[in-house]
Amino acid sequence: MNSGDFQQRVAKIEELLERATALSDANARATALELVQSFMDLQGAAVTRIVEILSESGESGRGALTKLGKDPMVCGLMVLYGVHPVALEGRVKSAIEQVTPQLRKNSASVELIDVSESAARIKLETTAHGCGSSPDAAKQLVEQAIREAAPEIAEVIVEGQPANASGFISLNMIKPATKEETNYEESTV
Repeated sequence: MNSGDFQQRVAKIEELLERATALSDANARATALELVQSFMDLQGAAVTRIVEILSESGESGRGALTKLGKDPMVCGLMVLYGVHPVALEGRVKSAIEQVTPQLRKNSASVELIDVSESAARIKLETTAHGCGSSPDAAKQLVEQAIREAAPEIAEVIVEGQPANASGFISLNMIKPATKEETNYEESTV
């Protein structure tokens, strides 16, 4: 499943939740919403347990956990349930580091200015020379990398450019768990 398929499935879930919330029969609405909540509770407990088991399994387990945390789909679930092994700022920094070589090839650079739970603020400089080096292409590359690494970010703000609030995953779907977060050690592997 690629990120486009994942986005389509998230959109379908949002549509179905809206339809369930709009049911005129109060009992049917309550049952549908309780079913969704029960499923999410079960899934959250399972994801949390997987993270716990991997984090307790030595270097190989922590290495697998780090790899899972970098997968866009699994990352979204870990964020949803508040068990991602890497803090938000670390994931955003890592995403920027990943695209930096490609930006350099196209005479562009990016600098992380600030990260909050709702936005990442960056400074993007381009010279707009050569194929694929337009400011819009560079901005799109950086935004996509950040959104895949940190789906809870509502917007990526590029200094000196208008804000774009279209997210990778709806914030209605990605909210950190309200329980106390456990910090898992990131593997050095």
